[in-house]
Amino acid sequence: MKAFIKLAICSLVAFCSVSGTLSSAADHPLPPGVMNIPPDKIKWEKTPSGREQSFLMGNPNKPGPYLYLVKWEPYDKAYAHKHPEDRYGMVISGLHYIGYDTKFDESKLHAHPVGSYFTEPANTAHFGKTTGEGAILLFYGIGPTGSTPLENDPRVKK
Repeated sequence: MKAFIKLAICSLVAFCSVSGTLSSAADHPLPPGVMNIPPDKIKWEKTPSGREQSFLMGNPNKPGPYLYLVKWEPYDKAYAHKHPEDRYGMVISGLHYIGYDTKFDESKLHAHPVGSYFTEPANTAHFGKTTGEGAILLFYGIGPTGSTPLENDPRVKK
């Protein structure tokens, strides 16, 4: 857990840092196994929910540890659902709201500003939303994962 918090804080600092000129460092190759992905080189892909995600380490759908980013657009909403494994998250940018119950309920939302660390214990029902600025969340867990909807999303056509 402490390793995740250190990793998340380092990721937050790296992600939010203003890029300077690093021409001298760019001239030297990185040692084997070292990764350096500047924010403008992060590859995002659309998910069925319409959000974007970027896998930084592993893949949540496969066995083993994973670390990935999820980009929430402004005024996005996730209805109640749960995951089969423990997940650990941090808000990297924006403001994100999370509530815990089997139905979306605005009165149960907790605000998580930038730098907030949160957990999603296995099989714990939760929901979320963003307001005008959207948010980017960093997640860590041990896959494979899944998502079980607990209520219907009225935006999804059957």
